Amino acid sequence: MVLIIPIVAVSMTDRDLEELEFLQKKGEFSNRSEVVRHALQSLISEHRKMEFVKGLISAVITAVYYKKGQGHNISSVQHEFREFIAATIHAHTTEGNCTEVMILTANAEIVRDFLKKLRSQKKVMKVDISLVGGGK
Repeated sequence: MVLIIPIVAVSMTDRDLEELEFLQKKGEFSNRSEVVRHALQSLISEHRKMEFVKGLISAVITAVYYKKGQGHNISSVQHEFREFIAATIHAHTTEGNCTEVMILTANAEIVRDFLKKLRSQKKVMKVDISLVGGGK
Protein backbone atom coordinates (compact mmCIF):
# COMPACT_ATOMS: atom_id res chain seq x y z
CA MET A 1 0.00 0.00 0.00
CA VAL A 2 1.36 3.39 -1.03
CA LEU A 3 0.83 6.31 1.34
CA ILE A 4 -0.02 9.46 -0.59
CA ILE A 5 0.81 12.64 1.29
CA PRO A 6 -0.62 15.90 -0.06
CA ILE A 7 1.80 18.74 -0.72
CA VAL A 8 1.01 22.07 0.93
CA ALA A 9 2.80 25.30 0.02
CA VAL A 10 3.68 27.58 2.94
CA SER A 11 4.72 31.22 2.59
CA MET A 12 7.28 32.53 5.07
CA THR A 13 9.87 35.24 5.49
CA ASP A 14 13.51 34.61 4.58
CA ARG A 15 14.36 34.70 8.29
CA ASP A 16 11.74 32.04 9.07
CA LEU A 17 13.12 29.89 6.25
CA GLU A 18 16.62 30.22 7.72
CA GLU A 19 15.25 29.15 11.11
CA LEU A 20 13.42 26.22 9.52
CA GLU A 21 16.63 25.03 7.87
CA PHE A 22 18.56 25.53 11.12
CA LEU A 23 15.99 23.42 12.99
CA GLN A 24 16.20 20.75 10.29
CA LYS A 25 19.96 20.46 10.72
CA LYS A 26 20.12 20.73 14.51
CA GLY A 27 17.10 18.51 15.06
CA GLU A 28 18.40 16.00 12.55
CA PHE A 29 15.13 15.99 10.62
CA SER A 30 15.34 14.34 7.22
CA ASN A 31 13.79 17.35 5.47
CA ARG A 32 11.93 20.64 6.04
CA SER A 33 8.55 18.92 5.80
CA GLU A 34 9.44 16.82 8.85
CA VAL A 35 10.15 20.00 10.84
CA VAL A 36 6.83 21.53 9.79
CA ARG A 37 4.92 18.31 10.61
CA HIS A 38 6.58 18.20 14.05
CA ALA A 39 5.65 21.85 14.71
CA LEU A 40 2.09 21.19 13.56
CA GLN A 41 1.78 18.25 15.96
CA SER A 42 2.86 20.55 18.83
CA LEU A 43 0.22 23.10 17.85
CA ILE A 44 -2.44 20.38 17.57
CA SER A 45 -1.50 19.10 21.03
CA GLU A 46 -1.81 22.61 22.50
CA HIS A 47 -5.17 23.09 20.77
CA ARG A 48 -6.55 19.79 22.07
CA LYS A 49 -5.42 20.62 25.60
CA MET A 50 -7.26 23.95 25.42
CA GLU A 51 -10.28 22.38 23.72
CA PHE A 52 -10.99 20.02 26.61
CA VAL A 53 -10.15 22.17 29.66
CA LYS A 54 -13.25 23.35 31.57
CA GLY A 55 -14.16 25.74 34.34
CA LEU A 56 -12.24 28.65 35.74
CA ILE A 57 -8.62 28.73 34.54
CA SER A 58 -5.60 30.99 34.74
CA ALA A 59 -3.41 31.27 31.68
CA VAL A 60 -0.29 33.11 30.60
CA ILE A 61 -0.58 34.13 26.96
CA THR A 62 2.35 35.50 24.97
CA ALA A 63 1.74 37.17 21.62
CA VAL A 64 4.44 38.35 19.21
CA TYR A 65 3.36 40.71 16.46
CA TYR A 66 4.81 42.94 13.76
CA LYS A 67 5.18 46.51 14.93
CA LYS A 68 6.03 47.91 11.52
CA GLY A 69 3.06 49.39 9.73
CA GLN A 70 0.95 49.31 12.87
CA GLY A 71 -2.60 48.28 11.87
CA HIS A 72 -2.85 45.49 14.43
CA ASN A 73 -5.84 45.26 16.76
CA ILE A 74 -4.15 43.72 19.78
CA SER A 75 -5.29 46.60 21.98
CA SER A 76 -8.91 46.29 20.91
CA VAL A 77 -8.88 42.55 21.71
CA GLN A 78 -7.33 43.31 25.10
CA HIS A 79 -9.96 45.96 25.80
CA GLU A 80 -12.75 43.59 24.88
CA PHE A 81 -11.47 41.09 27.48
CA ARG A 82 -10.14 43.66 30.00
CA GLU A 83 -12.17 42.31 32.92
CA PHE A 84 -10.35 38.96 32.63
CA ILE A 85 -6.82 40.28 32.14
CA ALA A 86 -5.00 40.49 35.48
CA ALA A 87 -1.72 41.85 34.07
CA THR A 88 0.08 42.69 30.83
CA ILE A 89 3.70 43.31 29.94
CA HIS A 90 4.75 44.92 26.68
CA ALA A 91 8.28 44.63 25.31
CA HIS A 92 10.14 44.91 22.02
CA THR A 93 12.12 42.07 20.47
CA THR A 94 15.60 42.48 19.04
CA GLU A 95 13.99 42.54 15.56
CA GLY A 96 11.78 45.49 16.51
CA ASN A 97 8.57 43.51 16.82
CA CYS A 98 6.30 43.69 19.86
CA THR A 99 5.67 41.10 22.54
CA GLU A 100 2.67 41.12 24.87
CA VAL A 101 2.52 38.83 27.89
CA MET A 102 -0.96 38.65 29.40
CA ILE A 103 -2.28 36.82 32.43
CA LEU A 104 -5.95 35.88 32.16
CA THR A 105 -8.26 34.33 34.71
CA ALA A 106 -11.62 33.35 33.23
CA ASN A 107 -13.84 30.50 32.23
CA ALA A 108 -12.05 28.25 29.73
CA GLU A 109 -14.55 29.16 27.01
CA ILE A 110 -13.71 32.86 27.40
CA VAL A 111 -9.97 32.12 27.23
CA ARG A 112 -10.55 30.08 24.03
CA ASP A 113 -12.49 33.00 22.54
CA PHE A 114 -9.69 35.42 23.50
CA LEU A 115 -7.11 33.15 21.82
CA LYS A 116 -9.16 32.90 18.61
CA LYS A 117 -9.55 36.67 18.36
CA LEU A 118 -5.89 37.27 19.16
CA ARG A 119 -4.65 34.71 16.62
CA SER A 120 -6.94 36.09 13.91
CA GLN A 121 -5.22 39.50 13.94
CA LYS A 122 -3.26 40.03 10.73
CA LYS A 123 0.01 41.17 12.25
CA VAL A 124 0.19 38.49 14.95
CA MET A 125 3.11 36.16 14.24
CA LYS A 126 2.85 33.81 17.20
CA VAL A 127 0.67 33.12 20.23
CA ASP A 128 1.69 30.76 23.04
CA ILE A 129 -0.38 29.73 26.02
CA SER A 130 0.49 28.10 29.33
CA LEU A 131 -2.20 26.98 31.71
CA VAL A 132 -1.09 27.84 35.23
CA GLY A 133 -4.14 27.09 37.31
CA GLY A 134 -7.60 25.62 37.46
CA GLY A 135 -9.42 23.63 34.83
CA LYS A 136 -10.39 19.98 34.72
